Amino acid sequence: MRTSDEIYHRVRWDARFDPARFTIGVAQRGREPKRVPLPLFTPGGEIPWHRVLFFEADGETVWDRASGLDRVDTAEAGRVREARSLPSPYFAARTPHAFDGRGWAPVPPPAEIALSAGGLTVLTWNTLWDRYDSERIATDRRRPLLLDALRAADADVIALQEVEPPLLDLLAGSAWVREEYAFGAALDGREVADCGLLLLSRLPVREAGWHPLGRHKAVAAVVVETADGPVTVAVTHLSSDHSPEGAARRDRELADLATGLADLTGDLLVVGDFNDGGPNPQSRLGLTDAWTTVRGPDDRTPTFDPSVNPLAAVGSLTGRISRLDRVLHRAERLRPVAAGLVGAEPDATGLYASDHFGVRVELAPAGAEAGPAGAEMSPSCVELAPEGTDVGPDLGESVLRRVAEALPGGSVLRLVGSRRIGGALPGADVDLVAALPAPVGARALGRRLPDAEEVREVVGARVPGLRFLLDGVPVDLVTVVPDRVPPAEAVERREELGAAAAVALSAVSDAEAVRAATAPYRQAFTELAHDVKAWARARGLDSAPSGGLPGLAWTVLAVRTVHAVRTVHAAEAVHATRTTGTARPTRTALLRRFFAQWAEWDWARPVAYAGDPLPLDNPLPLDAGSAVTILTPTAPVRSCSTQVSAAGRDLLAEELYRAWEVLEAAADAEPVPYARLCAPPPHHLRHRAWALVSVREGADEGRFRGRLLALLDALARSGSPDTHAWPRPVTGGADAGFVRYAVGLGATPPDAQRLTEIGAEILRGLPGARVSRTVAPPPLG
Repeated sequence: MRTSDEIYHRVRWDARFDPARFTIGVAQRGREPKRVPLPLFTPGGEIPWHRVLFFEADGETVWDRASGLDRVDTAEAGRVREARSLPSPYFAARTPHAFDGRGWAPVPPPAEIALSAGGLTVLTWNTLWDRYDSERIATDRRRPLLLDALRAADADVIALQEVEPPLLDLLAGSAWVREEYAFGAALDGREVADCGLLLLSRLPVREAGWHPLGRHKAVAAVVVETADGPVTVAVTHLSSDHSPEGAARRDRELADLATGLADLTGDLLVVGDFNDGGPNPQSRLGLTDAWTTVRGPDDRTPTFDPSVNPLAAVGSLTGRISRLDRVLHRAERLRPVAAGLVGAEPDATGLYASDHFGVRVELAPAGAEAGPAGAEMSPSCVELAPEGTDVGPDLGESVLRRVAEALPGGSVLRLVGSRRIGGALPGADVDLVAALPAPVGARALGRRLPDAEEVREVVGARVPGLRFLLDGVPVDLVTVVPDRVPPAEAVERREELGAAAAVALSAVSDAEAVRAATAPYRQAFTELAHDVKAWARARGLDSAPSGGLPGLAWTVLAVRTVHAVRTVHAAEAVHATRTTGTARPTRTALLRRFFAQWAEWDWARPVAYAGDPLPLDNPLPLDAGSAVTILTPTAPVRSCSTQVSAAGRDLLAEELYRAWEVLEAAADAEPVPYARLCAPPPHHLRHRAWALVSVREGADEGRFRGRLLALLDALARSGSPDTHAWPRPVTGGADAGFVRYAVGLGATPPDAQRLTEIGAEILRGLPGARVSRTVAPPPLG
C-alpha cells in the first residue's frame, strides 16, 4: 500500500487523472473527517500526511488508510475522460462551483451542450482591493457601485483582479450571481486572498485551472462552452512598478505565461491588468489586442487615468494615464466586434467604483457583421407643439406593455417621467423603472424583445439600466433587483434597499405623487409643464449635464404654480374648459403666472414640492453652497439642482424675467406667443468668445458630456465665471464621425493658449478630441 503523499502526487501529476474529481479525507479531532478537494490541498502545509485518511474519486473511495485499500491505478473513477484543454503540470485543476439552491457546490463537466446564442462577451476589471490607503478609497461605498456595474455589464465571463474575501462574499451572496454564474474555483477564499483573481461564467465551464507566476501573482483560467465551440479565458495581474524591480518581474511573469499558453489550442482570451501600457504584453504572448482590433491602432483610451479618477490618483506613482487593462485574443472562430469601458463615470457624489476602468469586449462568430463600439444615443430634437397638441402618455403606455411582456415573470414595470406625469415634448424618451426578480442584460432583452434596436447597457450609472429604440422611440429602462423584498413591494419599501435603488424607485413614487396632486387640474398642469419645458429647451436651460435644470425640476416648479393658482381660484374654475366661459386662466395667463412667480423667487430659499398641504418649510439639512435647491417630491427627498452654479442661477433668473416681460405684453385670450418666447438667446451679447469642443460620436460623446460640469468649473476658476454650455451639438462643421459642442465663454473669456490647456486636461483620454476658440457665435442646434 502506497503512502498518502505518493497518492497525492500520483494524482496531481499523472496526466491520466483529473485532480478536480478527487477529494481528500482529513482527520479532525472529535469530529467526522473533513473533505477537502484535492486541488485545494497544500502538500507540506498545516495538515501532516498522517492525518490524510482516504482519497475519493467521483464519490468512490480509491485509497483508505484504515483498511489498506489502494485502487487508484485500477479503478476507473477519477480518470480523464478526454484530453484536458488546460494541461498539467502547468495548470493545476480547479473545480468550478455553482449555487444549487442550498449552497455553492462543485459543478461536473457538462456532458452535453445545447446553446443557441453565438458569440461571447467578456469583462475584465481591476476592482481595487482595500490593502492600501483604505482610509482614502471608500471601499464600503464603492462595492455596491461595483456590483451594480458588474450586473449591468451583462458579460458571459467576468474576470476580476484585486478581489478580497469580503467582495467574494458579496458576489456569492448576490441573487443575480447565484442564479446565472458559476465560479471558476471553490469559494474558500485562500487563492483569492493571496492573488486577488476571480473568474465567473454563465456559460458552461468544462475545465478550470490555476498556475502561480510568483509571490502573490498567478493566472487563473476556465474553458467555457459557446455555441461556436470551447473558448479558454485566462486572467492575470502582473507586477506593478510599486514592486521592487517591477519591470523585470513583469518580464519573468510574461515569459512564464507565454510558456504555459503555448500548449493551449483553440480560441484563447488572456485578460487582466498587465501594468504595462505599451505593446509588450501582446507581443510577448503572441496575441492581438481586442481593443485595437475594434477601435483601430490610434485609439489609446486609458483604463487608468489619475487626471480624471481620484482613486487612480491615490495609488499612482507618476500621474501617467495608460491603458493597463487588456483583452488579448487568439481567435479562430470568434472575432472582437465591440469594445468599451465599464465604470468610467462616477456616481452622483463623484465616486468611481474602482481606480481602473473595466474593459468589456464582445466577440461574434467570424463573418458576423460588426456592431457599434459602444455607441451612445444622441438626444432627440424637440419641436414646439402647437396649441391643442396631444401630449398625453399614450405612447409611453404602449411601450410599457411591450417591454413588460419581454421581462421575466414576477417583474414589476412602471412608466415614469414626463410620459407618465404629463407635459412630454415630442420625441421625449419613454422612461421606465423595473423591479426584477433577477437581472436582465442587453442580450437577454434583445432576445425577448426582437423589435428593440441598439440595445445597450448604461454602465457607470448609480443604478444599472438599458437603453434602446422601439419603433424609433428612445426607451430608458432603469432596473433594480431588490434582493431583500419582493419586486411588487420594492417601491413602497425602497428605503430598505440602499440609496441608489431608493433614488431609482422614487421616480415611480414621484410620478404618482405629481399625478395625484394635479388630478383636479390635469389639463392646466399638462399644458403648463409642456410649455415650460419647450421654452427651457429653446433657451438652452434644460440639461443637467450642462449645468441646467432637469425635467423633474421644471415639473416641481410647474406643480407649485398650478397649486398656487388653485388656491386663488375656485377648484371648479381651475379645471373647467375654456368653452364654459368660467374663470379658468388661459394658457397664456397661466404661463405668465409661472414666469412671474419664479422670476421673483429668492433662490437662497429651497423650493419644496407642492404637496397637499403645501410644504413650504424645508425640514432637511441643505448644502449651504448650492446656488439653486429644488427638492424632489417623495422620499428619499433630495435636491435635483445641485449642478446649477451661481452663474447658472443668474442666467436662470435673467431668462425668467425676460419670459415674464414677453408674456406681460400678450393678451390673455390670444395663443401663447411661442415665436417671441422661444426665440434664440442673444449669444452675441452674452459671450465675447466661444469654445468649440469636437469629440467622437458614441461613447466618447457621452464621456465628454459627463465632464461638461468639470469644464465649466475649470473655466470659472480661470477667470470666466459666466460660461454657459449649449446642451446639444452644434450643427455642421464637424469631421465625419465627430460632433461639436459649444461653450459660451462669457464676458471675460480665456485666451487661446489657456483654453487649450484647460481643454487638454478635461479631454484627456478621449482620442481625437480637441478644443478650439472662436469669436463668432456658432450655429446652435
